[in-house]
Amino acid sequence: MSESPPEAWIRAVVPGQSFVDIGGIGEWSCNERVSGAINAGAGHVAMADIQPFTSDYWTFFHNKMAGIGIDRSQYDCHERVDITRSDLPEQLPRFDVLHSTGILYHVADPVTALYNLTRITGQWLITNTVIMPARVENEFGTIECPDGMAFLLPAMSEPQRDIMRQHYKTKFGWSIDDTAPRPQQTGAMMPHRTEQGLSCWPYWWLLSIPAFRALVNVMGFAVRDEYTWEDHAHFLLCERVDPIKD
Repeated sequence: MSESPPEAWIRAVVPGQSFVDIGGIGEWSCNERVSGAINAGAGHVAMADIQPFTSDYWTFFHNKMAGIGIDRSQYDCHERVDITRSDLPEQLPRFDVLHSTGILYHVADPVTALYNLTRITGQWLITNTVIMPARVENEFGTIECPDGMAFLLPAMSEPQRDIMRQHYKTKFGWSIDDTAPRPQQTGAMMPHRTEQGLSCWPYWWLLSIPAFRALVNVMGFAVRDEYTWEDHAHFLLCERVDPIKD
Protein backbone atom coordinates (compact mmCIF):
# COMPACT_ATOMS: atom_id res chain seq x y z
CA MET A 1 0.00 0.00 0.00
CA SER A 2 1.37 3.42 -0.95
CA GLU A 3 2.10 6.01 1.71
CA SER A 4 -0.56 8.68 2.22
CA PRO A 5 0.46 12.36 2.37
CA PRO A 6 -0.22 12.59 6.15
CA GLU A 7 1.98 9.55 6.71
CA ALA A 8 4.74 11.15 4.62
CA TRP A 9 4.42 14.41 6.55
CA ILE A 10 4.85 12.59 9.86
CA ARG A 11 7.88 10.71 8.57
CA ALA A 12 9.42 14.02 7.46
CA VAL A 13 8.90 16.14 10.58
CA VAL A 14 8.83 13.72 13.52
CA PRO A 15 12.39 12.30 13.86
CA GLY A 16 13.67 13.18 17.31
CA GLN A 17 10.51 15.12 18.17
CA SER A 18 7.68 14.47 20.62
CA PHE A 19 4.46 13.35 18.94
CA VAL A 20 0.85 12.78 19.94
CA ASP A 21 -2.03 11.29 18.00
CA ILE A 22 -5.35 12.59 19.38
CA GLY A 23 -8.36 10.46 18.47
CA GLY A 24 -6.42 7.75 16.65
CA ILE A 25 -8.10 4.77 18.29
CA GLY A 26 -11.44 5.60 16.66
CA GLU A 27 -12.80 3.45 13.83
CA TRP A 28 -10.77 0.55 15.24
CA SER A 29 -7.43 2.34 14.85
CA CYS A 30 -7.65 2.40 11.05
CA ASN A 31 -6.04 5.86 10.98
CA GLU A 32 -3.73 5.63 13.99
CA ARG A 33 -0.37 7.34 13.48
CA VAL A 34 1.50 6.20 16.59
CA SER A 35 3.11 3.31 14.75
CA GLY A 36 4.29 5.59 11.94
CA ALA A 37 5.78 8.09 14.37
CA ILE A 38 7.64 5.37 16.26
CA ASN A 39 8.98 3.83 13.06
CA ALA A 40 10.07 7.28 11.84
CA GLY A 41 12.18 7.86 14.96
CA ALA A 42 10.07 10.14 17.15
CA GLY A 43 11.68 10.88 20.49
CA HIS A 44 8.50 10.51 22.54
CA VAL A 45 5.14 9.18 21.33
CA ALA A 46 1.65 9.22 22.83
CA MET A 47 -1.90 8.28 21.95
CA ALA A 48 -4.76 10.31 23.43
CA ASP A 49 -8.49 9.83 23.09
CA ILE A 50 -11.80 10.84 24.63
CA GLN A 51 -12.57 7.17 25.33
CA PRO A 52 -11.77 5.77 28.80
CA PHE A 53 -9.20 3.02 29.11
CA THR A 54 -12.05 0.54 29.65
CA SER A 55 -13.17 1.03 26.04
CA ASP A 56 -12.71 -1.83 23.59
CA TYR A 57 -11.11 0.70 21.23
CA TRP A 58 -8.09 0.95 23.54
CA THR A 59 -7.81 -2.83 23.78
CA PHE A 60 -7.95 -3.13 20.00
CA PHE A 61 -5.29 -0.44 19.60
CA HIS A 62 -2.88 -2.08 22.04
CA ASN A 63 -3.38 -5.44 20.33
CA LYS A 64 -2.73 -3.86 16.95
CA MET A 65 0.52 -2.34 18.18
CA ALA A 66 1.63 -5.65 19.67
CA GLY A 67 0.77 -7.40 16.41
CA ILE A 68 3.17 -5.19 14.46
CA GLY A 69 5.97 -5.50 17.00
CA ILE A 70 5.50 -2.28 18.97
CA ASP A 71 5.81 -2.77 22.71
CA ARG A 72 3.48 -1.00 25.12
CA SER A 73 6.52 0.70 26.70
CA GLN A 74 7.18 2.60 23.46
CA TYR A 75 4.19 4.95 23.76
CA ASP A 76 2.23 6.75 26.45
CA CYS A 77 -1.56 6.80 26.65
CA HIS A 78 -4.01 9.46 27.81
CA GLU A 79 -7.70 8.76 28.35
CA ARG A 80 -10.77 11.03 28.49
CA VAL A 81 -9.06 13.75 26.46
CA ASP A 82 -11.72 16.17 25.21
CA ILE A 83 -10.44 18.75 22.72
CA THR A 84 -13.52 20.92 23.23
CA ARG A 85 -12.53 21.68 26.83
CA SER A 86 -10.58 24.81 27.70
CA ASP A 87 -8.40 22.85 30.14
CA LEU A 88 -6.87 20.68 27.40
CA PRO A 89 -3.37 22.03 28.24
CA GLU A 90 -3.90 20.65 31.73
CA GLN A 91 -4.89 17.25 30.33
CA LEU A 92 -1.91 16.94 27.99
CA PRO A 93 1.60 18.39 27.78
CA ARG A 94 2.77 20.26 24.71
CA PHE A 95 4.07 18.13 21.83
CA ASP A 96 6.38 19.17 19.00
CA VAL A 97 4.12 17.40 16.49
CA LEU A 98 0.39 16.97 16.98
CA HIS A 99 -1.77 14.80 14.73
CA SER A 100 -5.53 14.87 15.10
CA THR A 101 -7.83 13.91 12.24
CA GLY A 102 -11.43 12.78 11.94
CA ILE A 103 -12.67 14.96 14.81
CA LEU A 104 -13.28 18.63 14.00
CA TYR A 105 -16.46 18.06 11.96
CA HIS A 106 -17.88 15.97 14.81
CA VAL A 107 -17.89 18.82 17.33
CA ALA A 108 -20.40 21.64 17.62
CA ASP A 109 -17.65 24.27 17.92
CA PRO A 110 -14.74 23.30 15.66
CA VAL A 111 -13.16 26.75 15.99
CA THR A 112 -12.62 26.40 19.74
CA ALA A 113 -11.56 22.76 19.34
CA LEU A 114 -8.92 23.74 16.78
CA TYR A 115 -7.73 26.55 19.05
CA ASN A 116 -7.35 24.11 21.93
CA LEU A 117 -5.30 21.76 19.75
CA THR A 118 -2.94 24.56 18.81
CA ARG A 119 -2.42 25.41 22.47
CA ILE A 120 -0.60 22.08 22.96
CA THR A 121 1.20 22.11 19.60
CA GLY A 122 4.85 23.11 19.58
CA GLN A 123 5.69 23.37 15.88
CA TRP A 124 3.75 21.03 13.58
CA LEU A 125 0.01 20.43 13.41
CA ILE A 126 -1.51 17.79 11.12
CA THR A 127 -5.28 17.90 11.03
CA ASN A 128 -8.26 17.57 8.74
CA THR A 129 -11.96 18.13 8.32
CA VAL A 130 -14.73 16.91 6.08
CA ILE A 131 -15.35 19.65 3.54
CA MET A 132 -18.23 21.08 1.61
CA PRO A 133 -17.33 20.98 -2.10
CA ALA A 134 -17.57 24.31 -3.88
CA ARG A 135 -20.47 22.88 -5.89
CA VAL A 136 -22.65 19.79 -5.41
CA GLU A 137 -24.95 19.13 -8.35
CA ASN A 138 -27.18 16.17 -9.15
CA GLU A 139 -30.71 15.41 -10.31
CA PHE A 140 -32.11 16.96 -7.13
CA GLY A 141 -30.52 20.35 -7.68
CA THR A 142 -27.40 22.35 -6.85
CA ILE A 143 -25.74 23.62 -3.69
CA GLU A 144 -22.83 26.04 -3.89
CA CYS A 145 -20.43 26.80 -1.06
CA PRO A 146 -18.41 29.95 -1.82
CA ASP A 147 -14.93 30.48 -0.42
CA GLY A 148 -14.95 31.19 3.28
CA MET A 149 -18.34 29.61 3.91
CA ALA A 150 -19.36 26.72 6.15
CA PHE A 151 -22.44 24.48 5.98
CA LEU A 152 -24.30 23.74 9.23
CA LEU A 153 -25.79 20.31 8.62
CA PRO A 154 -28.63 20.41 11.18
CA ALA A 155 -29.87 23.52 9.32
CA MET A 156 -30.27 21.79 5.94
CA SER A 157 -33.56 22.44 4.21
CA GLU A 158 -35.36 19.39 2.82
CA PRO A 159 -34.37 20.26 -0.80
CA GLN A 160 -30.75 20.61 0.33
CA ARG A 161 -31.00 17.34 2.23
CA ASP A 162 -32.22 15.60 -0.94
CA ILE A 163 -29.16 16.87 -2.81
CA MET A 164 -26.69 15.87 -0.09
CA ARG A 165 -28.36 12.50 0.46
CA GLN A 166 -27.89 11.65 -3.22
CA HIS A 167 -24.34 13.05 -3.19
CA TYR A 168 -23.19 10.75 -0.40
CA LYS A 169 -25.21 7.79 -1.59
CA THR A 170 -23.54 7.99 -4.99
CA LYS A 171 -20.09 8.68 -3.57
CA PHE A 172 -19.88 6.39 -0.54
CA GLY A 173 -23.13 4.46 -0.31
CA TRP A 174 -24.32 6.05 2.93
CA SER A 175 -27.01 8.51 3.92
CA ILE A 176 -26.63 12.00 5.32
CA ASP A 177 -29.77 11.25 7.34
CA ASP A 178 -27.69 8.86 9.48
CA THR A 179 -24.62 11.05 9.95
CA ALA A 180 -26.52 14.35 10.27
CA PRO A 181 -30.15 13.77 11.25
CA ARG A 182 -32.85 16.42 11.32
CA PRO A 183 -33.19 18.37 14.58
CA GLN A 184 -35.36 16.47 17.08
CA GLN A 185 -35.65 13.53 14.67
CA THR A 186 -37.18 10.57 16.51
CA GLY A 187 -34.96 7.51 16.63
CA ALA A 188 -31.95 9.21 15.03
CA MET A 189 -28.87 6.99 14.85
CA MET A 190 -26.55 9.86 15.81
CA PRO A 191 -28.54 12.76 17.29
CA HIS A 192 -26.75 16.07 17.76
CA ARG A 193 -27.92 16.34 21.36
CA THR A 194 -28.36 13.64 23.99
CA GLU A 195 -29.17 13.61 27.70
CA GLN A 196 -25.44 14.00 28.30
CA GLY A 197 -25.26 17.16 26.17
CA LEU A 198 -24.02 17.97 22.66
CA SER A 199 -22.88 14.82 20.89
CA CYS A 200 -19.55 14.25 19.14
CA TRP A 201 -20.83 11.44 16.91
CA PRO A 202 -22.80 13.09 14.09
CA TYR A 203 -21.49 15.52 11.47
CA TRP A 204 -22.05 19.15 12.53
CA TRP A 205 -20.20 21.31 10.01
CA LEU A 206 -18.82 21.06 6.50
CA LEU A 207 -16.20 23.77 5.93
CA SER A 208 -15.06 25.08 2.59
CA ILE A 209 -11.34 24.51 2.05
CA PRO A 210 -10.57 28.27 2.15
CA ALA A 211 -12.46 28.57 5.45
CA PHE A 212 -10.45 25.69 6.91
CA ARG A 213 -7.16 27.26 5.81
CA ALA A 214 -8.21 30.61 7.27
CA LEU A 215 -8.97 29.07 10.67
CA VAL A 216 -5.49 27.57 10.81
CA ASN A 217 -4.01 30.98 9.94
CA VAL A 218 -6.06 32.63 12.70
CA MET A 219 -4.49 30.20 15.18
CA GLY A 220 -0.98 31.34 14.25
CA PHE A 221 -0.06 28.57 11.80
CA ALA A 222 0.93 28.56 8.14
CA VAL A 223 -0.14 25.80 5.76
CA ARG A 224 2.97 24.07 4.41
CA ASP A 225 1.23 21.28 2.49
CA GLU A 226 -2.30 20.01 1.91
CA TYR A 227 -4.18 17.09 0.46
CA THR A 228 -7.80 16.42 -0.44
CA TRP A 229 -9.20 12.90 -0.32
CA GLU A 230 -12.11 12.15 -2.67
CA ASP A 231 -13.26 15.79 -2.61
CA HIS A 232 -14.52 14.91 0.87
CA ALA A 233 -11.79 15.31 3.50
CA HIS A 234 -9.08 17.94 3.45
CA PHE A 235 -5.78 17.45 5.31
CA LEU A 236 -3.36 20.20 6.30
CA LEU A 237 0.28 20.17 7.36
CA CYS A 238 0.66 23.35 9.41
CA GLU A 239 3.69 25.00 10.98
CA ARG A 240 3.58 27.45 13.84
CA VAL A 241 4.61 30.96 12.76
CA ASP A 242 3.41 32.89 15.82
CA PRO A 243 5.35 32.50 19.06
CA ILE A 244 3.87 30.17 21.67
CA LYS A 245 2.02 32.14 24.33
CA ASP A 246 1.77 30.34 27.67
